Amino acid sequence: MNHDGHPYQRYLNHPDEVMVTCKAGSAAIINQKVFHGNYPNYSDRTRRMLAIAYRPAWAGPIDEVEDRDPEMIARQPKHISELLGSLNTRDIEFDLPNRPDNMRTAGPGVSPKRWS
Repeated sequence: MNHDGHPYQRYLNHPDEVMVTCKAGSAAIINQKVFHGNYPNYSDRTRRMLAIAYRPAWAGPIDEVEDRDPEMIARQPKHISELLGSLNTRDIEFDLPNRPDNMRTAGPGVSPKRWS
């Protein structure tokens, strides 16, 4: 995957996007690796979403969580214990606008046309 497909790279729109619509009250189930978005909700009703996904180590929790048992980590082979860093590792920017002024509108690396 190239930089255009970085999971936190956002696009206002994309020239090769495809709209998939659902009837009111229906649900869509997708793999979180699918590039996806949504339109603003102008209704008086809330939309709900359940997301279940793997959290990379650098995307730490919002609040402190209980860390792994150091004795358990010490019992692991070195090539495993090196991967068991703190569960509280964070690299989060909280002060980002919802829609940055310079949001991109195209990314050739995520275009379905790249396979043509």
